[in-house]
Amino acid sequence: MPVFLLAQEKNKTAKKIFGQELTIDNQRSVEETGVIRCGSTEYERALQAKFPYRETTEEFESWLAPKVEETKALLANGRGSTITIPIVFHVLTDGSGADNISEALIQAQLDQLNIDFGNMDNSPYAQAVDTDVRFCLAQQDPNGLAMSENGINRVLDYGDAGQSQGSMDGGIKQATQWDPTRYLNVWVANLGGGLLGYAQFPTGAGIPMYPGGPSNTDGVVVLNSSVGSEAMPNPAGGAYARGRTLTHEIGHWIGLHHIWGDGGCSVDDYCADTPAASGSNFGCATGVDSCTGDGPDMVENYMDYSDDTCMNTFTNDQKTRILAVMANSPNRMTLVTSNACQPAMVYDLDGRLNIEDLNIVDCSTQSLTPDVRLTNAGNNTLTSATISYYLDADTPVNYNWSGSLDINEFEIISLPEIITTSGAHTFYVELSAPNGGTDMNTSNDNASESNTFNGGACVSIGNETDTYLTSTTGVVFNTISNLNNNPGGDNGYSDFTGLSTDIAREESYDLTVNIDTDGNWPCITTVWIDWNQNCSFDDAGEEYDLGGGTGLSNQPTSNSPLAITVPSDAVLGNTTMRVTTKYFSAATSCENNHDAEVEDYSVNVLGSLSVDEFGLNSIGIYPNPTSNVLTIKATNNNVPDAYAVYNMLGQVVLSNKISTQADLTINTSSLSNGMYFIKVSKESNQVSLPFIKK
Repeated sequence: MPVFLLAQEKNKTAKKIFGQELTIDNQRSVEETGVIRCGSTEYERALQAKFPYRETTEEFESWLAPKVEETKALLANGRGSTITIPIVFHVLTDGSGADNISEALIQAQLDQLNIDFGNMDNSPYAQAVDTDVRFCLAQQDPNGLAMSENGINRVLDYGDAGQSQGSMDGGIKQATQWDPTRYLNVWVANLGGGLLGYAQFPTGAGIPMYPGGPSNTDGVVVLNSSVGSEAMPNPAGGAYARGRTLTHEIGHWIGLHHIWGDGGCSVDDYCADTPAASGSNFGCATGVDSCTGDGPDMVENYMDYSDDTCMNTFTNDQKTRILAVMANSPNRMTLVTSNACQPAMVYDLDGRLNIEDLNIVDCSTQSLTPDVRLTNAGNNTLTSATISYYLDADTPVNYNWSGSLDINEFEIISLPEIITTSGAHTFYVELSAPNGGTDMNTSNDNASESNTFNGGACVSIGNETDTYLTSTTGVVFNTISNLNNNPGGDNGYSDFTGLSTDIAREESYDLTVNIDTDGNWPCITTVWIDWNQNCSFDDAGEEYDLGGGTGLSNQPTSNSPLAITVPSDAVLGNTTMRVTTKYFSAATSCENNHDAEVEDYSVNVLGSLSVDEFGLNSIGIYPNPTSNVLTIKATNNNVPDAYAVYNMLGQVVLSNKISTQADLTINTSSLSNGMYFIKVSKESNQVSLPFIKK
């Protein structure tokens, strides 16, 4: 019976993960154990395929090598300190059952991490060391509020169903991730395909990475049954119940490779004190020397595939590598100074204000209807507050809120519409007079967000008698016309006569639209429909399904424009938009009148041109890295119009219009240390450049 059950599990194991063929060692893992021990190598290949500018392993190692030597010298001189990394466990659950990992198991897993990284499990190797890395459970959430369970964010939105790698990276991680510059995000889920876990490798400096791209999936994912410890094994975990899956995956997240280098005896894991190995080891192997003459395989190393009970070793070279990554990698170095594990300060009267969504409508109206989140961060019930909001240097407008919020409760408030002009603008919102008194913590009373309103960069497409696009300068666009495939004649109309009250016709078209290389969607795509007024329609409408899930329906009148707003969570690359046209009519005498005419559907998708195409190839920045002032290098006849600085989450942190040469100098002293991107624009063209703030 056990053999039969194992065979069943093997049959459920995926042959590909993240669209990548399994490595040889994961194929062996399936054969040996029935599970995929680690998906990090395949995941990195998928990221490099999806994001062409993501650095290769060779580029990362070339960047890291001198940093390792510097760290080695510091350690040799007796310099160094223990690093503590805050963790938040995002537990995907329906609120009950085995998937709802207990607080005790989470604590046990944290204890095991500190045992493993602290060399406290009796390693038999002389080169085994304390890595000087520890982990703590976050005590405050991204808003600075105290957590009901330290380090645990229970996510009920996705239930306890098995999650595929596609669903995890196709929306779940992005929707639930906490600021990766302050937290190590660990997702605990019922993973499908037999996968135990995977991690996102760190990146080096100087290699561009899309703002809001790979950073919004950064972290570690583990199977829920693998969460536990030696002292408290997970009841459902079997050979992988003692928490070493997370130890192994954090090893990848912090820069370590498998001890066999994902190759063989001649492939390096960049740690000289881990003997070469021809491949992975399983179970609790003994006396294995897969690369003759290099010593026995270190099957006890946390970066092998051994069972949890057999792992107990990080080596001195692995430690040096870990510390070099933590001190220099732009998406790791900020964690060292994170305050997420400090207790949250709670005041009696403390209102907190955040911007939820600006709800920007560019192009035609150039308006925004901001949503702000009002949270009671204090002990006293919050019953009233004044919210002031404005654009740029405009006169503030007051919004008087009243309600009832207990501590940590919040309300989303929709503010009135603001009409503005094209160009860069900053929205400000401020909180005052909570409960008619004085806020005891003013540090969370203000919020702002900058954005560039594209104005003419977006194009409205009219019917066949209208002007389509007067200029193609600075934009890329795809036009798809006559989508009705000309069923009603050479004029491209749909001609239906003698319609009944039933559905006369339903037509669907799949369009492929391209997003530009910065991940930008068009602001609005407009389709004009000409509905003939000679016949009355009980119900006539267009439905738009964007990206396979977002449905928008409209009931147009004669010659009315239908504005299709592409969803903000659409993925980079090609996405299909399905346009479904339904015709209904109660008319019986509408002969030869083109009861439902669809005149030349045209959908234009706009995007930015590459650097070489729009003439900003002479733009540069210096010094990089910078500790204070960053300068945009430009020729006198090619001064850009504006710039915006983005952090690794894709949020605008600095922006300005450029009128003179003096505006090319940017003071970055207000920025935290780490990696940023500056987007420089001229007319409708733009270029993004990475830089490091030290």
